[in-house]
Amino acid sequence: MGNALHIALRYLFAKKSHNVINIISIISAAGIAIGSMALVLILSVYNGFDNSIKEIYEGYKADYVIEPTHGKTFTLTSDTLEELGQIPGVRSANPVVEEKVFLKYDGRETIATLRGTNDEFLQGSYITGNIIEGEPAYRKGETNQAVISQTLAYTLGLRVRFLAPLELYFPRKDTRVSITNPLESINTATLYPSAIIRTDAENAENLLYADASTVRKLAGIPAGECSMLEINANGNLLPDNLKKIKSLFPECTIKDKAQQNATLYRMMKAEKFAVYLILFFVIAIISVNIFSCLSMLITDKREDIETFLSMGATKELAERIFHLHGFLISLLGCIIGICIGLAAAYLQKTYGIITVPGNYLISAYPVEIRAADILIIFTGVSAIGYAISRLPVKNFFKN
Repeated sequence: MGNALHIALRYLFAKKSHNVINIISIISAAGIAIGSMALVLILSVYNGFDNSIKEIYEGYKADYVIEPTHGKTFTLTSDTLEELGQIPGVRSANPVVEEKVFLKYDGRETIATLRGTNDEFLQGSYITGNIIEGEPAYRKGETNQAVISQTLAYTLGLRVRFLAPLELYFPRKDTRVSITNPLESINTATLYPSAIIRTDAENAENLLYADASTVRKLAGIPAGECSMLEINANGNLLPDNLKKIKSLFPECTIKDKAQQNATLYRMMKAEKFAVYLILFFVIAIISVNIFSCLSMLITDKREDIETFLSMGATKELAERIFHLHGFLISLLGCIIGICIGLAAAYLQKTYGIITVPGNYLISAYPVEIRAADILIIFTGVSAIGYAISRLPVKNFFKN
């Protein structure tokens, strides 16, 4: 192996008798370097956008959500809440009741999702960080209020400054529908919008938040029942602490932020994999130049091969020399490309040289360098170079 590597290195850096072989070798290494650099930069920028999007979307989610595995609600007692608050890492727990309601506003009608929470929810959740208009509150004096999603406000043509109320309707569960007077079979509530908030792409629906007591009265949800329990934690909860929470809610499902945004995470992973495959395929095409380079080199060094064989070298050693030569071209291009890509990514991350056109939340292309991506790039490109460099060698020595 040592002799083969030594000779392959000499062939790599020594001048060939035909200058075109040098040119093709340089083109091969340069093409692989450019491809590797592109992989590093594109995947690093993609990671940056990935993190930015996740931060935006995860800002609309609680750290953990407990939902009933079956049915629409589950029982939640004050004792259970107290035990939950004593689990290390749990900062707060906010019960939520949810129901679909019919809604009228200033002559317009629609179906909306009504969520009932407590005042703590308005202060400690994503509400405060995503206000478009108004100040979030559930009551002002004797007036009941609601926080409206941007989608619902657009649907109804609603603004916080308008004086028209929101009229909510929900069928009563404890009585039959009266044909003579249908309104007796319906619970109603009147709310005034206090604020409008942004919503994420997955929850771009007609959504409004109101006081839990108002929602329970309207939807007929008894005290002690809730649709979900949102938990905010001090970082990620330890597995043992999650088991303790699960023991408190054996018939419920616990979801972290990744599970709450499962569609988003799957989409991001699929897109990144597709980008990697496309660039990987481009590098594979570029690496075909190694085939031409080795074929010409073997032809040029035919006399050297005969000399090696006459001196007692085995056929396998001769094959290994040229195989290593082609692999070294690929390896050299890969290392140079990765180094240039890492340097460019670092400069972009530090100084934000390339800006994002238009008016976005970020001014420059975000960058995050991940060691796993660099390892995958190095392994993949090296494997391509190793495989392609064997083809002309095997074909020549076979003939």
